[in-house]
Formats: sequence, C-alpha cells, structure tokens
Amino acid sequence: MEPIKTIRRHAACGWALFALLVAWIASASAATDGPYVMKAAHGGWEVWSVEAGPQGPRKQVRSLPAGGSVQVPAVAGLPAFAVAVREPASPSPAEVSIAADVPLFVLADTHGEYEIMVRLLQAHGVIDDALRWSFGKGRLAVLGDVLDRGAHQTEILWLLYRLEDEAARAGGGVHLLLGNHELMVMSGDVRYLNPKYRRSAQILGVDSYAELLGPQTLLGQWLRAKPAVMKLNDQLLLHGGISRAVVDRGLTLDELNATVRSLLDASSRFGLWVNARTRLVAGPLGPLWYRGYFAGQSDYPAATLDDVKAVLHHFGVRTVLVGHTAVPTVTPLYGGRVIAVQVYPRRDPGTGAFIAEGVLIERGVRFRATIDGRRERLEPAP
Repeated sequence: MEPIKTIRRHAACGWALFALLVAWIASASAATDGPYVMKAAHGGWEVWSVEAGPQGPRKQVRSLPAGGSVQVPAVAGLPAFAVAVREPASPSPAEVSIAADVPLFVLADTHGEYEIMVRLLQAHGVIDDALRWSFGKGRLAVLGDVLDRGAHQTEILWLLYRLEDEAARAGGGVHLLLGNHELMVMSGDVRYLNPKYRRSAQILGVDSYAELLGPQTLLGQWLRAKPAVMKLNDQLLLHGGISRAVVDRGLTLDELNATVRSLLDASSRFGLWVNARTRLVAGPLGPLWYRGYFAGQSDYPAATLDDVKAVLHHFGVRTVLVGHTAVPTVTPLYGGRVIAVQVYPRRDPGTGAFIAEGVLIERGVRFRATIDGRRERLEPAP
C-alpha cells in the first residue's frame, strides 16, 4: 500500500503546485494593464504599461517610433496581439450606407468582459482564432459601454482599434458607438470602474484614470471621434434610446453627436450645462441614458408606439437597435421596430458557461446570435 500512498501524496502535491501556478498567472494578469499610448513631452508618443515584477506591479515607459506598434498581452486562453498605431482619427460619419447583401453583427455593453466578447465574435465568424478580422465586407457595430465593471476593457479597446483597420482593408467596417459609461469615465466619473484600473492610475502616476483616456492620448482621441448615434442604411444604432423629447426638438444626428463630443471637451464642459440642448442630450431623455422602451423603468417616461413611429419617421429608418438596458435574450419590441440587444456578458452561475448574445442581420433577415454559434430568426413582437 505504501507505493500507492506515495503516488497519492505526489499527485496531491502536483495538483497543489498546479493550483498555485494558476493562481500566480491570474494574479500576474490582474496586476498588469495597458498599453496606454500617451503624448510625450517632446511631442511624440510614449507607451505606458503596468507590469508585474518581484516587488509588485510597476510602471514601464518606452518610446513609440512613428509607424510603430504596441503589444497587447495574452488574457486567459486568448493570444497576445500587436497593434499598429495609426494617425489620429477623423470624426466618424453619422450615416453609413452599405450594400443590401452585406451582413451586420451588433453587440452591446461588453463592460470589460473581453474573453466573452471574443468567444461570441469567433462563434459567428467575425474574427478568427488569432483575433483577426474574418468577416470580409461585413460590418460590426458595438453599441457602447465597453468601459467599466469588467477587468479587461483595455484589451477590448485595442482589439476594436485593430479590427477597425483590418475590416476597412477587407472592404468592411467596425462601428463603435459611445455609451453612458464612456462619457462617464472620460469625464472623470469612475464610480463603476473596476478596482484594477484604480490601481493602474495610482501606479502610472495620474490623478484620475480619465487622464489615461484623455484627449491627448491615442485611445482617448480615437474614442472622442466616435458617434453616439448613427444611421446604417435603414437602422438607427445607439446605446440608450431616442425619446420623444429629442424628436420634438428636431435634433439631427450631427447635432446629437456634436453635443456629446462637446461634453468630452473638458475646456468647455462647465459652460455647456447652461445650454438646454446639452441638458437634454446628456440627461435621462438623451440617447446615452434613455430607457423608456422598456417596462418597469419608472425614472424614464415610457415610449408609446406613436412615439417610436415618430422616431423612425424623424430619422428615416425602419428599426432602432439599442443596448443599455439588460434583457434575458435579444428581444424585438414594438412589433420589431426596436430591438433590445443588451444581454449582459457573464458566466452561468451553475455551469460556468459563458452567456452573451448579439444580433446578426443578413439580407434584411434578423437573427438572435448566441455564444454557442446558434442563430435564431427574430420574429417581430406584437
């Protein structure tokens, strides 16, 4: 029996060492962050990152030559990847037209859940195992709230930044829209920020995490070029919703987007709050916050069918796709005129399986796209 006991002791030690290794890897991953591409004193770019070391996490800085690239570390079972840095982005258009046979994949509110987002995109052929664009001339739209809550928002930003370039080279496109959490974080409201990023701000020596996504940073400038609301063919894409108040005021896509961008300009933010249009757009009836399409939202005036029809008429669209308000599964509302996309990315508490959904639109047919690769045709709700 002694050899068996010895084998069992060795096996137990082996499993204990394996568990310690897994814990160490997880700890090291939690301690690292970045890269952040910051404007250097000499006018070029610097790469800031938080890296694990024997004495704990510490700040690392290196110069970034013109036309250089940054390396995004591996996360869980996902590979590391390099990202070529581009010239500062121009403001994204508020209206985009694509051919009727071009597929569109829409997801919302990834909230730092990088691995879950990647698995969903891979399951539907938007990206491959190496995290490269594999959707050809297709389009990917992300309806805001990449930031806050989860521990891997930086990786999501860099992946979308890279996919945007790869998609454009393939004749496709990536459309990232701003959500209320982008506005909050970049304006200095970090109450929902994952603790990891609070530590990153301290280690990197900035007063607030918002400085790491400020207007003089590469990702901050890129995010500020994104719209809050966009029209893609006959679909309106945004984070929260369009209220009747926005329609009655006659606000256009350009006016909505210009107002949100102005809120991200720290030099003018204070004075803007005396402006009635700014108060409407940035408030509970604005496109980043409005929840009136959903039952049980007592803080928001409920939208009637006539209100929704007025929104469609005002913007010349047939459908509005929104995130922001969580639903158990992708859900058509108002007879399919509104589609609720935000199935919060998470693990099943019983099985540990990933939960996430998106919307796939092919030749005008809309599907619920699940993380296991299934697609279910969306029938309009009554």
